Amino acid sequence: MSHSSISAHTRVIAIIGDPIEHSLTPRIQNAAYRDIGADIVNVAFRVAPANLENAVRGAQALGYLGLMVTIPHKEAVLKLCDELHSSAQMMGAANLLEFRSDGKIVGHSSDGFAAVKSLEEEGVEVKDSRIALIGGGGAARSLALTFAQEGAAQIKILNRTVSKAQVIADEVRKLEVASSAGAIEADCLDGIDLLVNATSLGMTPNIDATPMPQSMLHRGIAVYDIVYNPLEKE
Repeated sequence: MSHSSISAHTRVIAIIGDPIEHSLTPRIQNAAYRDIGADIVNVAFRVAPANLENAVRGAQALGYLGLMVTIPHKEAVLKLCDELHSSAQMMGAANLLEFRSDGKIVGHSSDGFAAVKSLEEEGVEVKDSRIALIGGGGAARSLALTFAQEGAAQIKILNRTVSKAQVIADEVRKLEVASSAGAIEADCLDGIDLLVNATSLGMTPNIDATPMPQSMLHRGIAVYDIVYNPLEKE
């Protein structure tokens, strides 16, 4: 949608996070809206944690259709929701807030579903895979639980704070999938088919940061990174 086509009738959806300057979501979403002829615009706002509630209430009061939520707010927004979709309930996080016409805010989680679909498009099946997942936050939890539901054979949670990884591993085991927690060590990828980075390390502008040295990767392992800006990394 071009600036000249925005009118008083244009509906607004925003993505909020901190930082947010790296986000390509407005570019991607607005191109899609333009292609389908929808009178909707997507904008991005940097929202500090201390301002989260004011931002959500303000967007609702201004008549936004809803909010897309990214790091670090996916867990904190739950307390602002009147209702949680089953996806958000299971994940303990929400990346979409729906502002309903009755005034209620409904939280949804689509991160895990999107990850599974994008992996399938690249020929990587989650079912029966042995997965190592780096991270201990809401994104890591969402992906781990979704992978478990999709039939992963094993899910190993790796994090600097092993106690955080253990919490996620315990939840995965409740879904009857083998899971363990640990730190990033020399042998942590032994027998692993798929490595997933569910942290913000490597995100623009800190593109040289990495949670794991390349030397630890072995032939035949698939690597999935939730960071999409930059689109390509060495």
